[in-house]
Amino acid sequence: MGGILTKKQENVLRIIRQCYLENGQAPSLGELQEFLGISTKRGVVNHLIALEKKGYIIRTGDPRGIHIVDNDEEIVYDYLIGVPILGYANAGTPLVNAEEENLGNIKVDPKLVNKKKDLFALIVKGDSMDLAEIEGKNIEEGSYLIVQKDAEIQDGDVVVAIIDNSATVKRFKKGDGMITLYPESTNPLNQPIFLDKDTEVMFNGKVIKVLENPT
Repeated sequence: MGGILTKKQENVLRIIRQCYLENGQAPSLGELQEFLGISTKRGVVNHLIALEKKGYIIRTGDPRGIHIVDNDEEIVYDYLIGVPILGYANAGTPLVNAEEENLGNIKVDPKLVNKKKDLFALIVKGDSMDLAEIEGKNIEEGSYLIVQKDAEIQDGDVVVAIIDNSATVKRFKKGDGMITLYPESTNPLNQPIFLDKDTEVMFNGKVIKVLENPT
């Protein structure tokens, strides 16, 4: 193991172990949030990231993909690929700085992403895409997005755009000499972003998978 746990991290690990003993499976992100009394899923995710970095758990792309690593019998998942988590992206007004962060890796079954390469993951902030679906899964606060870098972008794709050095996730539409990034939201305050030829924008990739409870 790679580090001493805080009291809160010990509690998270205890709850995960207890769920395995009682239910034969790991808790979902929402269940952990309820057990811990944490107001946001992001707070739960931060604890899980810390536990993984310290070597106590392995996370996968499955809905309840938390696997405990024991000293006596370490769990090895050679078939999984590690997708780097490069930070947060706004599903809202693009306010989050687009500089890459190192938040570790999320382990994903290659079959989930059709063995695509050049992938990275982002954690969603905001609600401007909470009605949008990728393969039936909504893009909600705390979701993990698997993004294919440098993918060919077509009308209707959900993209990661960098505008004024801030990342945002929106639905892509091109026409009449303008690109429009559309929200799909329950919140009427979220409005489209209109990009003309003078707007500095870079498209970092196309969202190909949403992991609602990757941890």
